[in-house]
Amino acid sequence: MMEDAAAPERIDGTVVSRDGTTIGYSRFGAGTPLVVCHGAFNAAADWVRFARALRGSHSVLLYDRRGRGRSEAGRGPYSLAAEMDDLAAVVALAGDGAAVLGHSFGGGCALMYALRDGFRGRLVLYEAMSALPQPLGGAHLPALRALVAAGDHDAATAFALEHIVRTPPEKLALLRQTPLWPGMVALTPGFVQEAAALDTIAPTAAELAALRARPWLLLGERSEQDPSMRCTAALVERLRGATLYPIPGQGHAAHLFNPALLARIVARCLVED
Repeated sequence: MMEDAAAPERIDGTVVSRDGTTIGYSRFGAGTPLVVCHGAFNAAADWVRFARALRGSHSVLLYDRRGRGRSEAGRGPYSLAAEMDDLAAVVALAGDGAAVLGHSFGGGCALMYALRDGFRGRLVLYEAMSALPQPLGGAHLPALRALVAAGDHDAATAFALEHIVRTPPEKLALLRQTPLWPGMVALTPGFVQEAAALDTIAPTAAELAALRARPWLLLGERSEQDPSMRCTAALVERLRGATLYPIPGQGHAAHLFNPALLARIVARCLVED
């Protein structure tokens, strides 16, 4: 279905999750729905150019994961189960035939949601992070918590990227000089909780064998971060029937650096048999 020229480019709204938390979202375009579950150092706004590139053929729903953008943090303790409930609420809103795209930590959330709820649609995992190869936060979490508690969010962000995300030192130095850095620093306090939850994303072989969704795995050609490659490799080994696509010339953030290319690859996942 092609986009109606008279339809608004963007519709903003909210949906209420299972625990009463209000989740903000934006819908772009018309057609087969795609729900995007963003990563740890992102928010829905970072995916707008991707949504605009895809809106001619699909209805793209971008939502802020809890505690970010227009979404409430929730009244109770943070939990991966609550993240899955939020995604479930947006998928239900999206309607019949919805597909899910999960990126980085959001990819881990999307995978666990699909397993828990028996999701039967198309599941596109762009460098989904998990503890399948090994725990990522582990022994580094106390030091990260201490930096955040001390209010040194800049140092906490650098520590998280170096020790948990495993960003090479030269890339970390460059990243600190980009306009992306202040936004990442602002999101770091929430990353402490997500890093702990990430270490629990380790579905068993039996659980993965029971996945009802049709999975696609996306891996940036330039993704040199060890966790990205190892987590994707772990899924390639364990997810039967998964299709792996490289993203030429890109790394872990194609949605920022080449959203049109990423949209073309995702569109292929959404239509091929």
